Amino acid sequence: MREIIAVSLLAATAAFAQDQAPAQSTPPPQVQNQQPDAAPAQTPSPAPSQPQPSTPPPQVQNQQPEAAPPQAPAQTPAQPPAQVPAQPPTQQQFARTNLVENFNGPTFSEVYCAGFITKNALHPSGTVVAGYESPEQAGYTDHGYIYLSGNDVQEGKEYQLLRHTVDPNRYESYPGQLAMLASLGELYQDLGRAKVLYVRKKIGVAQIESNCSTTLPGDIAVPFQERPRPEFKHTDFEQFAVPNGKTTGRIVMGRDLDTFIGVARVVYLNIGDAQGVKPGDYFRVTREYSAIIGNEVGSLPFYAPSYDDTQKDPPKFDIRRQAGELPRRSVGELMVINTTPGSATALTTFTPEDIHLGDGVEMVDATPIAAPTPAAVAPAQPPTISCSVSRSPIQVGETDNITCNGVAEEGHSLTYSYQASSGQIAPHDNRATLTATAAGPVTVTATAVDDRNLSAQTTVNVDVEAATTPPTPTTLNELIFKPNSARVDNRAKAILDDDALRLQRDATANLVLEGSVNPSEDDSLATARADNAKSYLTRSKGIDASRIQTRPAQTKTGAKVSVILMPAGAPQQ
Repeated sequence: MREIIAVSLLAATAAFAQDQAPAQSTPPPQVQNQQPDAAPAQTPSPAPSQPQPSTPPPQVQNQQPEAAPPQAPAQTPAQPPAQVPAQPPTQQQFARTNLVENFNGPTFSEVYCAGFITKNALHPSGTVVAGYESPEQAGYTDHGYIYLSGNDVQEGKEYQLLRHTVDPNRYESYPGQLAMLASLGELYQDLGRAKVLYVRKKIGVAQIESNCSTTLPGDIAVPFQERPRPEFKHTDFEQFAVPNGKTTGRIVMGRDLDTFIGVARVVYLNIGDAQGVKPGDYFRVTREYSAIIGNEVGSLPFYAPSYDDTQKDPPKFDIRRQAGELPRRSVGELMVINTTPGSATALTTFTPEDIHLGDGVEMVDATPIAAPTPAAVAPAQPPTISCSVSRSPIQVGETDNITCNGVAEEGHSLTYSYQASSGQIAPHDNRATLTATAAGPVTVTATAVDDRNLSAQTTVNVDVEAATTPPTPTTLNELIFKPNSARVDNRAKAILDDDALRLQRDATANLVLEGSVNPSEDDSLATARADNAKSYLTRSKGIDASRIQTRPAQTKTGAKVSVILMPAGAPQQ
């Protein structure tokens, strides 16, 4: 018997492996737009978390979840192949999620994903029957294609997607909840917004533009209508407020069937248009201790002893029977964002503790939040400028460079201009060149102007001196030579001695020895006579050879050597 069972198990295992092999070798068809059920990404509106005088959530910058109207696909969505559906070709979509809105109120997601309860019968324009990836995919979210069946489905029109919702648990969070809900009407959940792109075979092809939750076959579409979007207001929260005689009601249900409600959550009230409730109204959430007794779970602590064995005199107060004598508590605040004749949809704005289904609500006064005082704008600051000159004084005919440094406020540019009291000025951005044309002080005014026409000025002074006459070469004396001779005789040496003394006294001066010949003499004697005179000065008198220049005369003026003194700065001859 054991062997028969073992053989059967082996055969079953082999058959199972064969069945699984094709599934593993063939990749599953690609499913489009499988995204988690979530509302469009929004920054939740913050609210105070301490039981202090209440103010609505501080002003925040909310990202606008509404996408730009989708462009029509380049081609009509074709019927996909039998086994592997293909994604219809579409033009590139440009999301608008980078837009930032400065609005102190509920986000678009909180307004258009809130849902509502109504007694009024809804007449849907169409019903979701399938989607582009059907039957492989049932749920569709952002940018998914759904098919709407209905006589009122029109091409190019936008629709609100709704789900007629029921609580399958049928659990009462407080006594009488189910009966109260039945008297208010039917609950509808907001799923998102879609636009019909085409109508084919009496079926509307719609693309989901924004979604709150996954759209499924059986959900309905009604014409899209704008909803009010009130701004947050200021209230004074009182934790033990006495009844004020204004409109009262009750929290009958929370969105997503929540039972414990925190901040920025959606709840439904049993009061609406008929009781004068309108979007933007504020209510405090109240709780009576006597109401806790009616809660099956919440009342359990009432049965626990509230005294200690060490107390000689136990308390006489019976909290179960006398709970109604205790003060009413305020456990939060909310703002109405939408109404129907018999109910209202509200958003909690302040919850120092959890709000429960069945808690009461009481209308309170609220005042608009004053716009923040704009910060004082500092006056525009003009630029600054400073300038310097490359040298001073200069002489007439010379140039001087002027450099300026201008500083403007961040983000602004400067332009420069120059004026001179005399001379010529040539501008070059933050530099200028001054050419002196007359002796005397010259004032240069520099101006920096920014792109707001704010300016700054400064001046620099340049001293201009008259041009000095350059020194000229001077012939000191002449050395006479005998005809056809280059020898420096004693008379010539005596003259050179005086010349050497002059050079020693003026270290900046130089000598030029210019040799000459008679017309009947050889030309080479001119150079030889000058060289011999130079040799005497350098060897006998110790004069630096670099200070003595020799050359032949241009014309034959006699057997001699002219000694020419070249002062410092004298032009070369």
